Amino acid sequence: MPGIVRTDVTVFNVPRLGKNYLLASQNRDLITILPDGRRGYEFHPWKKKMALMDTYIYTDVSIHDYLKRLQRDGEKIADYNSIWDYYSCSLR
Repeated sequence: MPGIVRTDVTVFNVPRLGKNYLLASQNRDLITILPDGRRGYEFHPWKKKMALMDTYIYTDVSIHDYLKRLQRDGEKIADYNSIWDYYSCSLR
């Protein structure tokens, strides 16, 4: 349809806090990187001054475990060679 522009925005639906736009890094802190490569984040409520809300701690999945799951699901792992640089590319 004319006049509609598609925008791809990375959004994480944080339990109890709602949508968090991952490019808006002021709403989260990287608090740990575990030995297996998983990262731990602390998500902050974006309405900090309006309501008392606790932060939310989230640990993501390691890329290795994600690739193993894709392989179990029948995917060709070679199709995902660029996954190692996906997040940094999406920030440009």
